[in-house]
Amino acid sequence: MPAQGDDVAHIGVTLRPHRAYAAVVHGATVLPVEPVAPARADLEGVIAAAVGVALRAAPGGAGAVTVDLAPLLLDTLVRTEAEVPPVAAVRIVPRAATDPALARSPAELVERRIARRWTVAGGHDLLGNELTPLDGDGLALLCEELAGTGIRHVAIVAAGSQARPAHEREVADAILAAVPGARISVASDYGGQGLVAREATVVIDSALTALTERVLDRCERTLARLPGSLELRVARGDGGYSTPSRIRVTPVVAFGATEALELCGAAHLAGLDDCRVLLSRDGRPVAGEVRHGLAVVRPDVPVGIGTELVVPMAVLTGAPPDSYPGGADVPVIRPEAPPHVLACVGAAISQPASWLDEVAFIESAAELDHVRRDAEERATAMVMANGAAPGSTRVAEVSTVAVPYSPSGTIRIRVRVAGSPDTSLAGR
Repeated sequence: MPAQGDDVAHIGVTLRPHRAYAAVVHGATVLPVEPVAPARADLEGVIAAAVGVALRAAPGGAGAVTVDLAPLLLDTLVRTEAEVPPVAAVRIVPRAATDPALARSPAELVERRIARRWTVAGGHDLLGNELTPLDGDGLALLCEELAGTGIRHVAIVAAGSQARPAHEREVADAILAAVPGARISVASDYGGQGLVAREATVVIDSALTALTERVLDRCERTLARLPGSLELRVARGDGGYSTPSRIRVTPVVAFGATEALELCGAAHLAGLDDCRVLLSRDGRPVAGEVRHGLAVVRPDVPVGIGTELVVPMAVLTGAPPDSYPGGADVPVIRPEAPPHVLACVGAAISQPASWLDEVAFIESAAELDHVRRDAEERATAMVMANGAAPGSTRVAEVSTVAVPYSPSGTIRIRVRVAGSPDTSLAGR
């Protein structure tokens, strides 16, 4: 929970396709903000209204505004007529797929956003061993053809780039030289497992870049016109937040934020740090968990996408209609507040966070400890870049599991780090 002083309120905003909602959190007090009239500029109006509520509720006014972009991002991807830039997808694998079905993404929504595809020979295995040298001639032909298409958003995924991103970086550098100003998303920035999930992640990331920049520009212009030094934050799929500068270059990490925020918002309203939350999705009950004030998250299949992504989001499982408190290791709650209020509260109280998911090879317990410490240090550096105050970070989760069907000693390590907001960033 943000620790910026009792005199400062925090604002959470969730941006739905046709209307924005907000809530002001001041200590234990939650003040939902009525959405402005649809005729007005919706996002700008509701932010301005929320700041006005915060100024009246707290002596220090508002310290930060955290925006949940996820519903708008999903709606934009789903609508075929949405203004989404064409994306070029580049696979770096030992050889091209011989079956057309394998050359496509199994998720129609993802494939629909890909204007052109290329395959370049190359790639590594999970441990970073080169499977085949990068095909320089194929890369040169790709760059020549791409330059003539007019496409400026490129998604690159290489086999094994989680362990060794060299081929991805070489391809990205060549494309930038051939197409100056190209916006490139590379799978090695996100970790995770599975070529399909990693490709879907960077394609969606590329498709959302232009929209994310426009929305964040609107938010920043709005805050610049309002009184006080207001810090803009953007909610992440893991229920934490990042700085706008980070989200501009990795917009896919904002995907799926709403569910995690709803869980954390429900827990906050109930005054609990650990609980199970029963929500409703399309008329059916689902359940999620909050532990130590953070939503339980994993890489998952977002609703409406059709394939897993490698960025984490809330774990929601089916819950029988007769699920009531009792028999669980934590309290079970049914929030009465509307979902948009829960999401706004969750955004307002969110913390800077980071997530790391990668594969390593170990031969001893001492080496495992070294791998863990290294991963924790890198995840801590990431959360500092996301806006955490120095000295406030903590490892919220670390897990190491053996990777099946791999050489003995191959492990998958996940690290989640959270921190407290850095108040010196306000107004920047």
